[in-house]
Amino acid sequence: MNRRAVNSLIAGLVHWLLFLCVTVGGSSEAAETGVWPQAAGPHGNWIVESDQGPTRWSVTRGENVVWRTPLPEGGQSTVVVWKDRLFVTINQPWPADVPGAKKPNGRNCLGYCLNSYTGKILWSVKLPGIRDMKYAGIFSDSTSPSPVTDGKHVWFFNASGYMGCWDYQGKKVWTRAWQPRQRHHSRQFEPYLVGDTILNVEVLDKVAARATAMHKELPADVEPKKLWTYLHGIDKRTGKVLWVAEAGTAIHNTPEFGSLADGTAAIFHGRGGGHQPPEKPYGWTLTSLAPGRVGKTLWSVDVPGAGSHYTSQWNGKIAVWMHGAEHFVADAASGKVLRKAQLETNVTLTSYSQAEKKYTTEQGASIKLSKRAGLSTRITNQANLLFGNHHYFLSWKKHLVGRVNVDNGQVEYLQVPVLVDRRGREEVVTWEKAPANDTRNSRGVDIGVVDKRSKGDGWGHVSAACPVAIGSRIYFPTMLGMVYVIDARAKRLDERSLLAINDCGPATETWSLSSLTFANGRIYHRSMKEVICLGTAFGR
Repeated sequence: MNRRAVNSLIAGLVHWLLFLCVTVGGSSEAAETGVWPQAAGPHGNWIVESDQGPTRWSVTRGENVVWRTPLPEGGQSTVVVWKDRLFVTINQPWPADVPGAKKPNGRNCLGYCLNSYTGKILWSVKLPGIRDMKYAGIFSDSTSPSPVTDGKHVWFFNASGYMGCWDYQGKKVWTRAWQPRQRHHSRQFEPYLVGDTILNVEVLDKVAARATAMHKELPADVEPKKLWTYLHGIDKRTGKVLWVAEAGTAIHNTPEFGSLADGTAAIFHGRGGGHQPPEKPYGWTLTSLAPGRVGKTLWSVDVPGAGSHYTSQWNGKIAVWMHGAEHFVADAASGKVLRKAQLETNVTLTSYSQAEKKYTTEQGASIKLSKRAGLSTRITNQANLLFGNHHYFLSWKKHLVGRVNVDNGQVEYLQVPVLVDRRGREEVVTWEKAPANDTRNSRGVDIGVVDKRSKGDGWGHVSAACPVAIGSRIYFPTMLGMVYVIDARAKRLDERSLLAINDCGPATETWSLSSLTFANGRIYHRSMKEVICLGTAFGR
């Protein structure tokens, strides 16, 4: 072997070892409890191993609240934290006193940096967009993609067509604009930082996308696939596009990063959803992130109908998804379906009787989740998490937390209250229909008037926030600002597995579509009005 070949081999091995060391977040520090570098957490799977962090809190009553920082405008991005720095994105503040002003709708955002220990706002940057989007939409707004950070720099995103890199003093390193597709950009996609590469979902042909947005006639030679959205690998240091995945990714989908048993880094993603997204065939794909094969399809599974979207969950050994009222477990290495389970029949249902004021459990129960068999369900598929040997999710049929045992297909449901009001001396629990949600920002401006569905409870037809697992506790946030904490060690999903129902602000006055963040032994969350830090005070 000649010297050039040897040097090339060594360089390749070094590159691969570095890739394995940094994986998500760009540093081995990502394993520390002081780091939550992206919406999906330090490991890219919404899970962190820790016995710290609060289980119970109430922002309404000021219980286990470290600090609260009002924000001038709403937004949907999850906060990210690196030790003493916290980053979040908001919409450009909507004017409250402009006569004849349109309903809240725009394209520009702001990226904020806060001190994670005190909540003090340190600096902000402008994130100008290209295409208008309504504020507080139940599927997305311009702020939907969350920032990512590596401890030295932060990357902010604007779904209206903009991203950039800044250092920790707020100094711009680079910015990049692109043309979004005309369709709405669902908040389900979250950017990832894998080594030195940022993963973002964008339309392939930006020129064709601009023509579509401007309602111009497309050139005859433009292939339909050029208007599909794909995973793009972007150099974190320059903003240059390095690669584009072979298979498309629907804007409704939340891909998930991970590694196969042989160490191959990959990302699991899907196509499908409402309004007939063009990326076809509908189904799921595992795409390689390994050097030399990056962006290449490892396997794909096709499914009929439009249900192959939402969060894609896998753990390196198995991949799981829901399609209609069926649950699938596949081999992560090949995509071969190993098991199927029915989500509607022969289930275990623990429900609450308001008349008797107690829970009862029924074995072999049947519940109707589907509106139309195989096409649409009453499952909030976005809010799901594969943890251990169970796949957890929410259902808006009676407000149920559900889980499927991926080993034997057993399905369990637990009914929970839709709202707990702690504004008075006594708690008021609502089990069925919740009152309308208040979509006013911290300045008292109602920014949720464009889409009346934004005033709902967030359990149904909505791009709900993904749950997170901290240790053995799973946290499900909802649009009403409620957070349900489930004990994942529980042998049965019944009332004893429900550890707490927490609030992130007063009932019907707290709006959020953001996931929780865990860092520094505390939980961080953002609502339409503020960022909050939960747990015990620092220094105690």
